[in-house]
Amino acid sequence: MQSALDEATRTRALRALLARVDRTLAETADRFPYFADGRTGEWVTTADGNWCGGHWIGLLWLAARHADDAADRERYERVAVDRTETMREHMPRRSMFCGMNFLYAGFDGYDATGERSLFGLGLEGADAMTAFFHERARQVPLGALDIRGPEQFRGPASEHGPDGDRLGAVDAVYTSLPVLWRAFEETGEAQFRDVAVSHADRHLDWYVRDDGRTWHHAVFDPDTGALSRQYNELAHSEDTCWARGLGWSVAGLARAYEATRAGRYLAALERHVDYYRAHVPGDLVPYWDFEVPVERDTPRDSSAAALVAYGLTALDGDGERVAALREFGESVLGSLVADYLVTDEADPRYGAVEHGCFNAPGEYAMDDELVWSTYYVTAALDALGGTRRGGSARN
Repeated sequence: MQSALDEATRTRALRALLARVDRTLAETADRFPYFADGRTGEWVTTADGNWCGGHWIGLLWLAARHADDAADRERYERVAVDRTETMREHMPRRSMFCGMNFLYAGFDGYDATGERSLFGLGLEGADAMTAFFHERARQVPLGALDIRGPEQFRGPASEHGPDGDRLGAVDAVYTSLPVLWRAFEETGEAQFRDVAVSHADRHLDWYVRDDGRTWHHAVFDPDTGALSRQYNELAHSEDTCWARGLGWSVAGLARAYEATRAGRYLAALERHVDYYRAHVPGDLVPYWDFEVPVERDTPRDSSAAALVAYGLTALDGDGERVAALREFGESVLGSLVADYLVTDEADPRYGAVEHGCFNAPGEYAMDDELVWSTYYVTAALDALGGTRRGGSARN
């Protein structure tokens, strides 16, 4: 197992990742990076950020805070604000991704600048998640955003899968809830906490399996909220586990535990980590599905490991159980830095987090650099430096 990161290694890794942000900004101009070809480093971009634009904005805020001079800091901040306005215009409010994106663009931007309009954007994300919450299903549904990807991306049952207003996803425990925890901490308004707790508890029922695996999707009756069926869209099969889905669950439940100190979330995290340990290769970075038959070219998914590292290293609290989870998160992060981060400064992909798998069933971006991997590794390393427990490090 990779040992915990020492300060020199953490600093070198963070420098590489921030250099990658700078180079990516130069290469993508006024667009949002989505994923970069694993061989050439060439970015596929979107005009509006699609489902994950907040990760790029969050990286720009991190780069601004670590900038060596005022000119660079102002440049990153200016672009972050510009991309925020683009995303604000295009992001559907009836989407589980709205919360995550407005958290990073809004509350993180406010943490960086003190600008009240960005604080308001964070609250707008929390309001959107509260309004979209299905009371009877106790879910923030997947929603209406058209996720860029292959044609099969909305489920195996039909060309585009169930309607997003009656479809829940394992991702939502992270994409929808942290903005609610933050809004409650800022305002004391009980509705934000109540929606977050209700969804998180339903998440334990519908997505966390007894052995620590996760379901990807849960379809519910739009009138009664009753569970209709569970299925795995991006896993190898119904009996296996999509690696990034488990990563999202770890990150979301870690934040839920921090917000509530509820033992049920800690216990679920432990089940996830036990399953992860039992099914991950020796370097602690999983294949795209934990139980897919492994061949020579079976893709890993470093983004799943990045989410696990990000969630567990940010765990706050005393006690041996929390310390053990945090230590495991640091081990996963250490492995990512040692074996998946490009650290050769002469390489044009210097600072890239390699071997991310976006959508293996759809054969889409299967062994590439994913912008969200870069964000979660960078934010985890930043938080370990002790410079900030709020903002992106906590959110």
